[in-house]
Amino acid sequence: MQFFSKEELKDIVLAVLSVSLIFAYDLNNPANTANVFPFYFLVVILAFLCHELAHRFVARKFGCAAFFKIWPQGILFGLLFMLVGLKFVASGAVMIYPYAFGRWGYRIVHLTAVDTGIIAFSGIGVNLVFAIIFRPLTGSLIWQGIDVFGSLAFVNAWLALINLLPIPPLDGSKIMAWKPLLWFIMFLAALLLVFL
Repeated sequence: MQFFSKEELKDIVLAVLSVSLIFAYDLNNPANTANVFPFYFLVVILAFLCHELAHRFVARKFGCAAFFKIWPQGILFGLLFMLVGLKFVASGAVMIYPYAFGRWGYRIVHLTAVDTGIIAFSGIGVNLVFAIIFRPLTGSLIWQGIDVFGSLAFVNAWLALINLLPIPPLDGSKIMAWKPLLWFIMFLAALLLVFL
């Protein structure tokens, strides 16, 4: 079985490119976008792609079919918000189907609130771990005027914060339904990592 279908790979590439552009764009210096785009492309591969692949991996461990699917309207909203200086990222998500295909057809998988919470936690957990690792290194490496580790920490913390909003279908609503205290701790950590 192949790891990615052609359709999923195309969706991943489009999502990564659009999210990279959103983070690379600077309202105060739009001409610099092309210069910093390669850096943010690598950052987004680490932050956004690892977040989505964590969801995909854990969902598949639960026996589900899981595929990344692009959300064209989310990309459009992100690009429009980008033009006014806001970093809104909702270019797609891992779609989880509660069944798995096998040699003799498919079998139904019954996901509980705990299972769904763990799947949601996996992506945000990746972002928070990266943000915590890179935050202490802020300011130690500057490239083309970019604080490399500070940017890595910020992008990961920002993605965690957005996804922790307790609004369905975002991950935060699933974690809150599973463990409200865990959601609160994660939300507070993401908030501090973004705004400190």
